[in-house]
Amino acid sequence: MSLTIRQYFCHALCLLFLFPHLWIDVAAKKVCTRTFRDRLRPRDRPVQPLTPEQKKELDTFPRHFDWCELGMCAPSWNQHNPRYCGSCYVHGALSSAQDRIKILSFLKYGKLSPDVMLGRQSFLNCAPGHGLSDGCNGGDPKDVFEFMHHYGLPDETCLPYSATDHTKYNNTNGTCPPSGYCVNCMENCFPVTRVVRYRAKRFGHLQGEHAMIKELQNGPITCGIACNKEFSWNYSAGIINDTTGFMEVDHDVEIVGWGEENGVKYWHARNSWGSFWGMNGFFKIVRGTNNLAIESDCHYVVPDIREEEVVFEEHPIYGGSHYGIRPFRPEEALENPVANTSDITTGHEQLAKQEDADDETYEESDAETYMSKILGLKQNSDMQQEAMNVAIGSFRVSDAVSWFPIKTLLVCGIFGMLAGYVLIKTNFRRSYMRIR
Repeated sequence: MSLTIRQYFCHALCLLFLFPHLWIDVAAKKVCTRTFRDRLRPRDRPVQPLTPEQKKELDTFPRHFDWCELGMCAPSWNQHNPRYCGSCYVHGALSSAQDRIKILSFLKYGKLSPDVMLGRQSFLNCAPGHGLSDGCNGGDPKDVFEFMHHYGLPDETCLPYSATDHTKYNNTNGTCPPSGYCVNCMENCFPVTRVVRYRAKRFGHLQGEHAMIKELQNGPITCGIACNKEFSWNYSAGIINDTTGFMEVDHDVEIVGWGEENGVKYWHARNSWGSFWGMNGFFKIVRGTNNLAIESDCHYVVPDIREEEVVFEEHPIYGGSHYGIRPFRPEEALENPVANTSDITTGHEQLAKQEDADDETYEESDAETYMSKILGLKQNSDMQQEAMNVAIGSFRVSDAVSWFPIKTLLVCGIFGMLAGYVLIKTNFRRSYMRIR
């Protein structure tokens, strides 16, 4: 007896409910997207065993270290909101970059500054036109750092994350118009012609427990991970220890530290699927065994924050970005697409003239001084209280406050709501700092 279409449909639904792994496997493949430009896949580049010298040096490192516990982690993101976008490589790379910017700012100015949330949307709009990534269809952390190196990235106030990419620019053949890099809106929307860009001074690839821990002491790093259905759908807490041998790297996360729990070594990492996933958006995974290929494909970046000074010192009254506000015809963005993103702003030439001796980044020769500054933040027993002190008489909030990110409201008149949010955050004595 032949089955009707309705009967086929009912049988299919029954199978999905009886065997949920059938649809979970398919969905898990959709959740994670990653490509490997000009590089072998991690499964084809096995992690080399530690040498006796590396094992010996590992024993000298702290058993526990976590940048988030030092208050050096900016807030988390959700790459799949407001729609699915395979941009894990962007979020993983820029999470580590913006946390390193926070570290650099602390070392440079001696205080915690507002978090810099780098422009994910600016990258997705403009980078594919330069052959760097496939936008929401996947990419490589190397694409992100290379774009930062050549063109720089503004912060998120230029363009809120919309989980779209270059493919929406049908009238410019996928190239990035000026409004795709940084835009502002009054009565009409128009590109910002002057903006602070954060660049990558250096970036590179590493793998293995020894190299990862050594580089983590300079700041968080980005690592690929084999994203199986257990990781995607079933993880809620604890230390992940996959026993299936799954090694197909198709996702990127940020490693913020390492530790040991009940004799089990682990990495502490941040995902990009929102704070409702895992442990407030974070997870732990077994360390030293390349579990889920977490140690096989990692990247680091040394950010360049000097353009902050160039823009703000040159135009202190306007504070940088507002200097670029000017009347603009909305159709001009489509009529005159930008062939080279570096043409959007100026000022990088001045940076190139500065001597390397002025470099404020951490160098290996100064590692002891660098770590003493960072660890001093944790060792100061008054830090947590100081972070909440408000000088009412002078209306000056303490320099030790870990400021949450700056937002833009020039698309909607919601100043009162943002001001109320600041007041609520202050009254409830909350901050993004996590101090042990």
